[in-house]
Amino acid sequence: MVNIVVVSHSAKLADGVAELAAQMTQNGCRLVVAAGVDDPDHPIGTDAIKVMQAIEEVFDPSGVLIMMDLGSALLSTETALELLDPEMSARVKACSAPIVEGTLAAVVAASAGASLAEVEREAQSALQAKKAQLGEKEPQAKEMTSESPTLRSDERGVSWKINNPNGLHVRPAAKLATAMAPFDAELVLYKLDSVRGNRHADPRSLNQLALLQIRKDDEIRLVAKGSQAEEALAAFKQLAESNFGENIAPDTNAGQILQGKSVMDTQVSAPAFVLPTQDVEVPDRQILSDRIEIEQQRLRQAIAKTLQDLSRLADRTNQLLGKQHAGIFGAHSMLIDDPDLQNSAFSRIASSLCSAEIAWQTELTEMADAYRELDDEYLQARELDVRDILQRTLLHLAGETQEIQNPSVPSILLARELMPSDTIMLDRRLVQGIVLSQGNALSHSAILANALGIPMIVGVGDSLKRAQEGQKITLNAARGEVILGH
Repeated sequence: MVNIVVVSHSAKLADGVAELAAQMTQNGCRLVVAAGVDDPDHPIGTDAIKVMQAIEEVFDPSGVLIMMDLGSALLSTETALELLDPEMSARVKACSAPIVEGTLAAVVAASAGASLAEVEREAQSALQAKKAQLGEKEPQAKEMTSESPTLRSDERGVSWKINNPNGLHVRPAAKLATAMAPFDAELVLYKLDSVRGNRHADPRSLNQLALLQIRKDDEIRLVAKGSQAEEALAAFKQLAESNFGENIAPDTNAGQILQGKSVMDTQVSAPAFVLPTQDVEVPDRQILSDRIEIEQQRLRQAIAKTLQDLSRLADRTNQLLGKQHAGIFGAHSMLIDDPDLQNSAFSRIASSLCSAEIAWQTELTEMADAYRELDDEYLQARELDVRDILQRTLLHLAGETQEIQNPSVPSILLARELMPSDTIMLDRRLVQGIVLSQGNALSHSAILANALGIPMIVGVGDSLKRAQEGQKITLNAARGEVILGH
């Protein structure tokens, strides 16, 4: 199997890419990171020896694809290839595709058993779906007639109507591509559309699946021929009946059974512990011109304190769950430590004569809104990370600190939503489960809760207000149900 090496100037960036790629497949190809340099004061850079060791660690006769960012990453990679044994370096390919999108596409293709050339091709075309969604170019999936595809005598087909609320976004699409990979058959997936015309794609390609932009209620049809056509169709039907690996909750509630989306499959009963909403209010305050520098300095200090918080959270996460999950807060640090973001906020203070709070809230709210409007459900969930950082910085601007309150006895925590930085501070001996009226099953809060072994159900809605403090709650995560006792 082809394996992947990610080379970057920033260890935090590379760890974030690796963490994102890990969500795409399970038990797939190996991916290692060769990023940053061992200098605590100047950690940004690349090291050819690290790159060489990473290649050797994951080398497979099928090949190794190297994903890089820019500048010296390429030079370090070229040096590493020169240091390798020639027979090994001949099976290693450096790829010019964008490091985030390219790595995701490469991991899915490699995990599906694609060749080195095919994995590289998938990585190189990874931006097509994004460009299509942004209107930069027309999708490349082929247009067909408005009639349903006619099966030839040597073909078989299975149709399915998509139930997934967000369609075949990147995660279920990755499951489909991986599931179809092993079969010796010619496979074509059609998106049936009597108005715009049918389009088709290779179901083994994550990029082509993304270009089809399959939404909820769309009808799709897999056509197969070859020695394992029937097996491929059976595997497709089984995966489709599981909604491509997603737990799809019914739209209605019944009686005192509340419905949401599960993060892990288990069942637990305990009294309710209602976590109060902890919003930070920002007064609409204008400033005089002689306070511009003062407000800018206030914001610098609050950002510095937030970065210290994130470093402590990363350390705690590393101790509890390991380096990969600690990368969540490393990514938070990268987001807030962005000079362009900070300078934009400083400029806003000067141009609008607004407080540090207003400037920072405006900048990060716009960023959170941009994430929320993306088509990809996993990336949509990152808006909670932005709001988590915003809330923590606003608290520092107000001169306050606020830590999540754990229950005093084993309980099920009920809340509107839960920030990632709060989730990692939960005492898993006392928090037996989590139920959120809002939330996202793909958020970093959900990922951390799952890693901590705390079952979580999200998206229950306003019906969660029926629950009272101390009331017995049964959380049936396997079915996405919250049962309120008497």
